[in-house]
Amino acid sequence: MMPDCKKSKHGQLNPVDRLSDLPDFIMHHIISFLDFKEACRTCILSRRWTRISDTNPVLLVTRPRRNVSDGNTASLEYIETRMQRYSKENLRIKKLRIEFSIDVEFACKVDEWLEIAVRSKVENLVLENHFNDVYQLTDILLSAKSLRTLDCTGVELPYYKAMNLASLESLFLFEVTVEERMLNQITSLCLSLKHLGLSCCSGCKNIVIPRSSTLETLYLTESLPFGGTVILETTSLEYFEYIGGNDYDDHWPVISKPSFLRNLRKLEISYVSIADEVLSKLLSELTLLEVLMLRTCRLMSTIRISSSRLREIRFIYLGNLLDVLINAPRLKMFKYKGQFYQSSSIVINSQAGCDISLHTTPNNLQTEGFVKLKKLISGLSSCYVLKVLLIDDMHQELECDDVKFNEEELGNIQLGPPCNVKELKLTLSSWILSKSSFSAFLDGLFWICHPEIISLRVCIRSQHLTLESLISKLEDMARCRRHPLKRVEVGGTNCSKLLYSRKLDVKLKLFW
Repeated sequence: MMPDCKKSKHGQLNPVDRLSDLPDFIMHHIISFLDFKEACRTCILSRRWTRISDTNPVLLVTRPRRNVSDGNTASLEYIETRMQRYSKENLRIKKLRIEFSIDVEFACKVDEWLEIAVRSKVENLVLENHFNDVYQLTDILLSAKSLRTLDCTGVELPYYKAMNLASLESLFLFEVTVEERMLNQITSLCLSLKHLGLSCCSGCKNIVIPRSSTLETLYLTESLPFGGTVILETTSLEYFEYIGGNDYDDHWPVISKPSFLRNLRKLEISYVSIADEVLSKLLSELTLLEVLMLRTCRLMSTIRISSSRLREIRFIYLGNLLDVLINAPRLKMFKYKGQFYQSSSIVINSQAGCDISLHTTPNNLQTEGFVKLKKLISGLSSCYVLKVLLIDDMHQELECDDVKFNEEELGNIQLGPPCNVKELKLTLSSWILSKSSFSAFLDGLFWICHPEIISLRVCIRSQHLTLESLISKLEDMARCRRHPLKRVEVGGTNCSKLLYSRKLDVKLKLFW
């Protein structure tokens, strides 16, 4: 496409720079989508773009390491000159990010810059103090009527009586010391607040979300002392995530009437000692709950869930879990990560096509483990994907006993024929593939289900297992299935180039 041109006095055609002719507010809007360094580079386009770059509504201020500006760091004099320009020319600041270490000089400048930002109608503000020195937020910030999001790290937020944050929608505090009266005042008076997150904070023993609040999402991570409480009175909450301390002794701190949680759609609970009866009562009140995740709640042993709305359930490292019964006709995904105890039982009744994900160790997939897994799948009207991961979180080799599956040991157990599964996804270490028990592992899986496709991901780290021997094992597997193998896909790569590779992640798909 030919560029737009205009004629000069001598009749010659000269290209027109339409981009530099755009109004200031459009050019500012364009560079607001760039990070600070990329926005600085636009100054090479033209003199006008140099001015636009200098008045970028998205600002990054970092503690200087050098005495010159290089697009990432700048001297105090450079930052001060630029901030004063915003003040004198009444320029708008859309987003301001300040990363700093505290000394007396810099702390005073941060106060001045925040005052300029408030006058410039800042909308998004990020303050990050990554050092041990404490920076106390100035009360000027609490008069920012235009502020929509505030994200603070490593600062102190004391109590200020005067506050006007009428537009505040999101507040996230990380390693912040916040006075309890101040936080409760924010949740009471900021009627536009939709998202609140506290992570590794201190200073609050009781957090109150009042009835007047319009809060939709609440994240609390290691921010309550022992004996602290969360009092929920609002009915607007849709997503609540609570993560206790890593000592596993944190109690369930929530105090709320049943009607106040009637709109909750997603609940995640981690590292909390919550009793079976407390969880059962809580879940019975959440009639609209769609997603439930429980992680490392070691006090629980029995879970009973009956819900017409639940679509996704995740149980991760529930060490004492023995008995699970789930009646959820709309359940689409169930993930279990941990051990299968011999005395444990997991039963799911669902009328929807559900995906099952099992992340465990070979020791837990002996004959009894396969029986439990088949019972789980048998309660589903259909299973699209069965995903089995026999590998640790770091994809390291697992030193475990051989997998054992003996159909004769099942005795009088009648679970019917294998279930039809669209796809069986396996993630294995080369350890299990090099064992003689690999055939027992396959026998157990095929006793459970008849998959149309098998997707296999294996981390080959063994000196005795190559891709060539792996494919040979897969051919044996195809014969065991008593069906002709249609084709094998090896990660979209020519298989002959990988036959003798000993350190690679292989992705295979087998079609019957």
